[in-house]
Amino acid sequence: MPSRDKTTSYILSQLREARTQPLTDLTTSVEDYMEVIYELIQEKGYARSIDISKYLGVKSPSVTSMIQRLDKMGLVDYERYRGITLTSNGERLAKSVKERHLVIAKFLQILGVAENVANSDAEGIEHHVHKVTIDRITRFVDFVAKNQAWFDTFQRSLSTHSS
Repeated sequence: MPSRDKTTSYILSQLREARTQPLTDLTTSVEDYMEVIYELIQEKGYARSIDISKYLGVKSPSVTSMIQRLDKMGLVDYERYRGITLTSNGERLAKSVKERHLVIAKFLQILGVAENVANSDAEGIEHHVHKVTIDRITRFVDFVAKNQAWFDTFQRSLSTHSS
């Protein structure tokens, strides 16, 4: 009979808990759309379905369906054949998603991860991190920014361990 490993039991219970208690009512897909719409508006002054389709790599009918859903959720204002605008709630959500992305990417870069890898990883992580964790990561990133000597020491330790 195999011995019962308390660590494994704890990990299994945490996995179950993480799966049964969503961090948010919003899906990863909703957050991705909001982030892309926000970025398009910031870059071009407007967001169109065709542009969203291009950046998310999804077909136009899928974009239309999601935009209609976002409109019903009160996150965007959508008029067929016109641009898509964010409501104040939509803009707040989009900025929040973008901020999570930026802070996670910065955190990973502090750890020595290359910028392109940090951004790629942040894109996946940003949707699955609890607010408490994001708050702590933000505090850590802020601490590092204000304590350059500490960061320099940490960076030196990374280079001596990677040899």
